[in-house]
Amino acid sequence: MRSIFFIITLALVSVANSQVKRDFVNDGQIKYSNMDSWWSRIVSESFLIGGADVHYFEPGPNDPKYQKLENTIDDYTPWSTSNVRAEVGVAAANQSVFQEKRGDGYCVRMETNLKKVVVLGVVNVKAIASGSMFLGDMVDPITETKNPRQNTLMGIPFTEKPKALNFDYKVNVGKDRLKATGGFKVEKVKGPDEAEAYVLLQNRTEDSEGNLIVKRVGTAWKKFKDSSNGWVNNFSMPIAYGDISKQANYKSYMGLISSKDPYYALNSKGEKKKYTETAWANVDDEVTHIIILFSASYDGGSFIGSPDSKLWIDNIKLEYAEQE
Repeated sequence: MRSIFFIITLALVSVANSQVKRDFVNDGQIKYSNMDSWWSRIVSESFLIGGADVHYFEPGPNDPKYQKLENTIDDYTPWSTSNVRAEVGVAAANQSVFQEKRGDGYCVRMETNLKKVVVLGVVNVKAIASGSMFLGDMVDPITETKNPRQNTLMGIPFTEKPKALNFDYKVNVGKDRLKATGGFKVEKVKGPDEAEAYVLLQNRTEDSEGNLIVKRVGTAWKKFKDSSNGWVNNFSMPIAYGDISKQANYKSYMGLISSKDPYYALNSKGEKKKYTETAWANVDDEVTHIIILFSASYDGGSFIGSPDSKLWIDNIKLEYAEQE
């Protein structure tokens, strides 16, 4: 029965990481960022946990041939979400990211949920699952339970230097946080929840053994502490270049990726490598990759968040300085 607990816990992880992608950048913009084009798939859960068919929608091509698929289509969209499928003993699914109608098009809605899964009608397993959407890939299906971070590969190739990330958002910030890691226990956690959005521009190179050497070129990071009064349109999040650690608005969570929580990415040979960010790059250093992430709960990866937290995002675009 332990394998069932592990798989349910893993399936409910909120993700935040860079697989080799096709060229999804056109005139400096990321494809499918207006949230009006979606593909979908069906994930069938094992009979042991109910046998439900879960219908996922994710940003990507909306052609009929990309609807109600069995597997992911990583080569055709730069976006991934925390809607995951996992197979370790049983097949389990989590849905925390949704397509939602907005005007004549769509937006994305991310939710933090307290998931309850009944195994054989007896065991009630609980976990906090925070909805998130990011540039990159998720290993699918997930079969490794010991280190959930290595199942997420965040970021895509990118060479531009935008001045800001612009998007429409609506947010409901929950006040009462819970911690539930996939067992029977649910704990209350002090402090209110916060949604977040961030952009990391990186310079990635490789050594002779294919290990990744990563520097941080640009940073933009926003935590949403308060609920919004409806939609906030054309919100601009400036990107700062170089070492931002001495700037007045710098916060500790904006720091370099460290060995305490390393990220994973594929190198040029398709090998998965663990990496940290070794230094702040110079302002004029080349950009090779971009990470963009939105999440309903900033600490969802630790199974902490408020079931009242929701984040809606629409019309994502990158802003550039005017050419003289």
